[in-house]
Amino acid sequence: MTPYEKLKSLPNASAYLKPGVTFEALDDIAYAMSDNEAAQRLNEARAELFRYINKAQNTAA
Repeated sequence: MTPYEKLKSLPNASAYLKPGVTFEALDDIAYAMSDNEAAQRLNEARAELFRYINKAQNTAA
């Protein structure tokens, strides 16, 4: 169970949301992409970050 799923399973879970935020809106965000797609995007962003760090270190040295 993900933290989001656990939150949704709590009794009166909507009471823990900020005013104006609904589970319907959060569901749209949470389920917009598959877990595999999210992991792929994370790995791509991580690789880009490390390329940037490596480039900055090589330039400074």
